Amino acid sequence: MHRFLLALLLFGCGEDTSKTDPTPDTGPAVDAEIPAVELDAAAPDAALPDAAPVDAAVPELAPLPGLIGAALAEDTNPDPHVLEVNLHASASANTLAPGRTIEGMSYNGQSPGPTLQARVGDEIVVHFTNDLNEPTTIHWHGLRIPDDMDGSPRIQTPVAPGETFTYHFIAPEAGTFWYHPHVRANAQVELGLYGMLIVHEATPPVFTAERTFALDDILLNGDRVAAFLASFPEQMHGRNGNVLLTNGQIEPADGTAAEGDVERWRLVNTANARTMSLSIEGASFRVIGTDGGLITEPYETDRILLPVGQRYDLEVRYDHPGAVRLISHVLVLEGENVVERPFTVQTVNVRATGLAPQPVALPAIPRPARGRVEETAIITLDGVQTADGVRWRLNGMDGGAEHMHMEPLFTFQQGEYVRIILDNKAGPEHPFHLHGQFFEILPDGRPETEQPGLKDTVLVPGLSRVTIFAHMDNPGRWMAHCHILEHAALGMMAEIVVEPR
Repeated sequence: MHRFLLALLLFGCGEDTSKTDPTPDTGPAVDAEIPAVELDAAAPDAALPDAAPVDAAVPELAPLPGLIGAALAEDTNPDPHVLEVNLHASASANTLAPGRTIEGMSYNGQSPGPTLQARVGDEIVVHFTNDLNEPTTIHWHGLRIPDDMDGSPRIQTPVAPGETFTYHFIAPEAGTFWYHPHVRANAQVELGLYGMLIVHEATPPVFTAERTFALDDILLNGDRVAAFLASFPEQMHGRNGNVLLTNGQIEPADGTAAEGDVERWRLVNTANARTMSLSIEGASFRVIGTDGGLITEPYETDRILLPVGQRYDLEVRYDHPGAVRLISHVLVLEGENVVERPFTVQTVNVRATGLAPQPVALPAIPRPARGRVEETAIITLDGVQTADGVRWRLNGMDGGAEHMHMEPLFTFQQGEYVRIILDNKAGPEHPFHLHGQFFEILPDGRPETEQPGLKDTVLVPGLSRVTIFAHMDNPGRWMAHCHILEHAALGMMAEIVVEPR
């Protein structure tokens, strides 16, 4: 049997909500007691990273690392400080495996789209052409850039079929990012419109190699993509596929490495709804980065919980020869029982050399500042049953396409330190994504909150609260939404405004 094709129903990793009442639970009261969180009154040792000024002095350039993964976008500009590429979105025949092709969408004829690679502080120019028969945009997920370049259809008029638009911005931070549409995203992303954007440090750490992994799933009905939003479970839990993809492939080609090598693996979850639970077999590893780039204190772990939209950078050490496997642990229904099953989504074959891995020097990363909290906000996530199906809401507001110009959830001033309590009153989980800003997840003893580093996406389990802490230092109008794309399409979409000082 095909080792990646899941003949059984797949469930998203996390709390099983398959028996949840169709009407989401109202949960605890919003004004329930909120646990106190101690914050540094003024942390003098660091601040959230600011965008690099265009005219900043640039040190002598080190060569960019080679990336193993999706093909790189062609840079048409000879200036080493400018990445200029052409991207076009079009309908395409996407090959998932030899002899297995589906009708989908792609950037430059490939899915995932070409990987963009730049340095922090570089100018990025993307000449985008829409060759689809429907409008679209490109959102640069995780980049703290000006809001008119963010791909939000609340600000940018979507690019019509046959039209072009040039995205032009500075790469403000180093990290692992990705790009995807923000118009009918639940369909366009599922059909293949997504890609990775890697922003390297000014002087990148020297690894033996760097690998990129766009981890996805897709819901197929035979050799066709299944109809969208056609079932109640998809409305409730989002679209969980029956085929796992790594860089667009069901069975990606095995990689090769040597004993003693130390690699940087860059992971992003590009699925519509599935939270990935990941482990590595046959090598040792530690987490060195997350959504906002490298972290202050790398750490070891057995499992990585990767919600939709989040990223992780790993330092992988090949300390003995043999097969190294990246494993996705998936909940599947077998008879009447939900059980976890491992699926290998990438293999790297390591040849023997007798060499031991040597430490890689990582740059010192300052701790994020935690200034005095100037405002505490509560965002309630819930859903209601209507005659047309489930509608999802933020603070009681339905932000679907027909309500595109609704009032913002909150208006903050640039530079404010804000604590936000995300209160999920429904059974299904919600990966909450905030455009344009980074935040920290404040730990409260639960595994899902013990995630150091800067984030732009956080998983809020069903019937629970998660608290985040943000320095609102990037002015603009910023989308805030659930990154389960079906939930966003069904109303769980809003806007937060950060006014310039």
